[in-house]
Amino acid sequence: NVRNGIDADLDILRFAAYLAECLPFNIGSNIKWLDLPGTVEEFACLLTLQLDFRSEAEHLKRFNSNFADDDSVLFPQLINGYDAQGDILVETYCEGMPVASFARQHATSSPELCAKLCQTGVKTICKMIFDHNFIHGDLHPGNVLICPRTNKFILLDAGMVTEYDDSDHQRIVSILTSFIRMDGRRAGELMISDARMRTEEGSTYVSGSDCVILNEEAYIDKIEALTIKAMGPDFFLEHLGTYISYICNAASTHHVMMNPAFISAALAVKVQEGIALALDPKVEVWRIANPIILQTEFRRSFRKFWDRLIAGIFNTFPGNGNG
Repeated sequence: NVRNGIDADLDILRFAAYLAECLPFNIGSNIKWLDLPGTVEEFACLLTLQLDFRSEAEHLKRFNSNFADDDSVLFPQLINGYDAQGDILVETYCEGMPVASFARQHATSSPELCAKLCQTGVKTICKMIFDHNFIHGDLHPGNVLICPRTNKFILLDAGMVTEYDDSDHQRIVSILTSFIRMDGRRAGELMISDARMRTEEGSTYVSGSDCVILNEEAYIDKIEALTIKAMGPDFFLEHLGTYISYICNAASTHHVMMNPAFISAALAVKVQEGIALALDPKVEVWRIANPIILQTEFRRSFRKFWDRLIAGIFNTFPGNGNG
């Protein structure tokens, strides 16, 4: 009866999200800008996928393909001859120990090894978010291990994954990149643009005059102040939990509809932070993340240029719409 229990739990979450938006004294009217119903539905989609082991089997195939050239990261592999069923999945056994336990055992005796593994962990999550657009959705400490024999990262339980459509992924990459580059004004402008686009397309939760963003410049100033604060030891990626709370408060105050996709990506980065700091408390996460983000941005720009070039060449031929 696992499925029935989860369906009941999701209904409770949906009802709680509805009640939260009905709270008096303007509390509910501010909460609605966090799009709690949308967040619950995104979580429901992820959780529902986890109930079918055939989905997890497909996820494992894709993760193994994405990291085929990276010998520092290990995912379980499917066993030939044992096809996945809805309730049965046969995969390889991966021996490992939790990151925190590994760090405690090796922090003093092998600081160089811990620093190297720290970089591996950060790069792995960044590749998932910025490059692959295929993110492990359940990276709690029990699912992130290190093999004591090979010193490889092991990622288990791939039933929950997050994958965005091209437009959402582009916006998430652009927003996080703006934060990392400490361009708070650009990040604020992008978040306002995203909120306006989604509310104007017809949101279930806001309508009419409610869609008006209150004092856009003040909102942008708050986001910019956040990035200014991040210069120095309190960098954005290293204290993301605090910053997400700040951003949510600003969104509620200024009626900027939060994108659940951004929140889920931000939480993945928060997990990255915990892994990194457990292995190397002195790590500067942004120095590891920035090259990956820049490579992703370059590839996206090149792909757009190439698509426009091909379209332009195609449209020059007679009979293709240009006479």
